[in-house]
Amino acid sequence: MKNNKIVFSALITAFLAVSAFIKIPLEPVPLTLQPFVVLLMPMIFGIKPAFIGGLVYLILGLIGLPIFAHGGGIGYVLQPTFGYLVGFVLASIPIGYFAKYKKLFFYFLGGAVGLIVIYGLGVSYLYLNLNYIQHKAIAFKKILYIGFFTPLPFDIIKLIVASVIAYKVKDRF
Repeated sequence: MKNNKIVFSALITAFLAVSAFIKIPLEPVPLTLQPFVVLLMPMIFGIKPAFIGGLVYLILGLIGLPIFAHGGGIGYVLQPTFGYLVGFVLASIPIGYFAKYKKLFFYFLGGAVGLIVIYGLGVSYLYLNLNYIQHKAIAFKKILYIGFFTPLPFDIIKLIVASVIAYKVKDRF
């Protein structure tokens, strides 16, 4: 990896860590600025730096740095929101893939596919965690409300803003 891609990966890791603390503290899924970072970074820097930056963020949090929205440590895999974190890393692939076309429509399309990845993993893990790890017996309909319908309007706004920003600044990087 070129030196600039290493720097970009480090920046993405830092942005993810900081964005976790810019939040509206809803339970069990807080609204954070992280989806904005997850959407914007692969649009600007590409798949590889975004994926590595997200993976490093995930590893640093799991080894104990309190950089997740609710802390850190290996026990975080038992948190209801852990699926969203995994989704953040994997979402960089479709977002970065579509971003290579450098058209506003493709930034938006890639971001929409990325949100599907994030929500697919996040909501599935939220359901499994609350029902089978925490034994709270919550219906899937309620999980969808908590983990999908509540944050979705905010994430669509983040997607639009990220797409426009990436469209305007992509050629500068």
